[in-house]
Parts: sequence; C-alpha cells; structure tokens
Amino acid sequence: MAEFTPLHSLVCKVVSRCNLNCDYCYMYQHSDQSWQQQPLKMSEATITQLGKRIDGHTTKHQVSEFSVIMHGGEPLLAGLDYLKKFQEIISKNVPNVKLRFGIQTNGVLLNDEILDFCISNNTTIGLSMDGDREANDLHRLDHQGKSSFSSLEKTLQLLTSDRGRKIWAGFLCVIDLHNDPEAVYSYLSQHQPPSIDFLFPLNHHDLRPLGKEQSLDVTPYADWLLKIFNIWYHQKPQTIKIRKFKEIILLMLGLQGNSEEWGLSPVDFAVIETNGDIEAVDSLKVTYPEATKLGMDIFTHSFDEIFESQKVIERQEKWQYLSETCQKCNLVKVCGGGYLPHRYSSENYFHNPSVYCSDLKKMITTIRGQVIEDMQTIKKKKNPAV
Repeated sequence: MAEFTPLHSLVCKVVSRCNLNCDYCYMYQHSDQSWQQQPLKMSEATITQLGKRIDGHTTKHQVSEFSVIMHGGEPLLAGLDYLKKFQEIISKNVPNVKLRFGIQTNGVLLNDEILDFCISNNTTIGLSMDGDREANDLHRLDHQGKSSFSSLEKTLQLLTSDRGRKIWAGFLCVIDLHNDPEAVYSYLSQHQPPSIDFLFPLNHHDLRPLGKEQSLDVTPYADWLLKIFNIWYHQKPQTIKIRKFKEIILLMLGLQGNSEEWGLSPVDFAVIETNGDIEAVDSLKVTYPEATKLGMDIFTHSFDEIFESQKVIERQEKWQYLSETCQKCNLVKVCGGGYLPHRYSSENYFHNPSVYCSDLKKMITTIRGQVIEDMQTIKKKKNPAV
C-alpha cells in the first residue's frame, strides 16, 4: 500500500432523515437516493464498531487528536439521549486520543437541554442558515413548505448567549444569487459568529449553476462574494473568520490550508453512513448514483483499507488527477482545481476544471491583489526610504 495521510476526522451520518426539505440538498434532492435504504439511526452496535475502528487507526498512526462530526440528515432528530449514548460509546472505545465532537444542524430542534449537554462535553455546534427570513425561506422549508425561520431565531438566542458562544462553531450559508450579499452578511454578522462558510451551490458541468447556464466564463459568484470581502477585509477588529477568504490568503502566502475545497493537501476524512458503510465525500451524491460508494464498511474493513480505493487515492494525490488545464494554471496551488463535485461531467467525470473556475480565478486574483497592496503599504510605512 502506498504511503497516505491518515484520517483525522469522520463525518458520521447518525440519522438518515431530515425534518427540513431544502430544495438544494445533496442527500435528498439529487440523483443518488441511497438514503432510502439506510436505517433511521446508527445502531449501538455500529457505533461501538466505529469506536473500535477509530481507536485502531489512531493508535497505529499515532494520531493524537480526532474529530467526530455528528451529521445527517438532521442529527438532532435522534434526541438528546441518543446523542449522549453516541458520545459515550465512542469515548469508551477510543480512550487514548483527544476526541473533538461536533454537530452540524439546521437548528430547528436545538433546545436548552441539548445546549447544556454540548457545553458540558465541549461539543461544537455548526448552524446551517442562509440569511434573514427572506433569504432563508428561498430554500430552507419544512416538508409542508413552511418556514423554519422562527425556530432558528430561538436557536440563535441560545447560541449567542454567553453560554452558547462557548460551543458555537458558526454558520454554513449556501449562496443564492437572488439574495443581496451585503444584506446576507449584515444579517449573519450581526450575531458575531466565530465563522461563516459561504458555500457555492453543489452544481457541476451537467447541472450548471444559476447565472452560468449560458457561459462558464462569467463570474457572478465571485462578484457576490467579493462584495462581502470588501466589507469584511476592512473591518477592524476582524473577529469573524470567513473560511473562503482565510483559505485563499493562507494558501497564497504559502501556508497550510484547512479545507478540502482548497489547495492540494491530501483529504484526511471519510464519511460513515448510518449502516456503517465507509464512503467518500458525501456531497458527491449530486453527481451520479453511488458516486460516494467505496464498497467498504466498518465491520469488514479497517480505515487503512479505504486508501486502496481509487476514489480515495484521487483525493489523496490530488495533483496528478487534475485536468490538464488545472495542472498548467498558476493558481492551482490555491484553488486545488476546485471542489471535487463541482468538477464533474458525465463525459469526463472529475477530470474537468471546476464549473466555478472563472469565479475562483477572479476571487483569488482580486484578494491577492488587495493583500499585496496592503503588505507594500505596511512595508513603506516601516521603511519610507523603500
């Protein structure tokens, strides 16, 4: 087996169903409908085996810290007792590693009891939300077509309280060009989250994004984000981390990034389905049925074995599997060729530039230009003779 970067985190699908019906959801609204065959919740036997696999992998590769993200579906559908049991079983079976637990939620079911549990166990909470009521209601409705916003306002009261801020990780926000970027940022930033991750819609070459149907050379998503960048970059003090901007700045300075969407570093996480299947990045469900399938599970396969799968090899050795266009591009060390699902086409599979390539180029060059200009200004202030 070739040398590989061991896993440092897992996205665990503890629940396979959701109480919202977001029309852009990669799990329920696209070609892969495998969720219908998944058990409602991850069983105790599966959780126990998962803990044993984490312990074996971290011990063998001397991984000192490991993240376990409770995901779904909507993980809070499992209920507080289940969340307690999940963490208890994992912790019992992984005694020699510093475990970091997190929950990614739509927020509808968060309450005081769950918040207290998360605080007492230092379990972080990430909240998926697209902005104010108008922005959020474009997509994030329940199964009856009703708004989830009133519930989210109550959730935000919990997360922005003094105790809630101890474990609040921030917002995930999907970009919609119909929404005013400055209004979206104004709403989200007023809550002073630790971070905001603005996500490109999960489109690709066979399912083009809004605004790019006729041409991929236009840059509506870069234009949308750069309006926010111009506000965020000049805010002092800069207390909110915006992931895309931070990643671009880190990578253009030659530093290590922290996201699989950027740069060329190997991906060091996997997804565990409710039944114990080990899968590749779950957002690939937007591409074609079984795109995430590795044909492996935690009962019959160790985590080391997944690195024999071609799908994982391509994520570990990113460079050599990029399109020729990307390999020749001088920005590839920053963009990494774009997020894997965004590169898909039925003709070339993932050997294409990102469907957002033009947006990535504009963002990177604009942000780089701003940072270089500021660095030169600082240098001149320190040494006027230069």
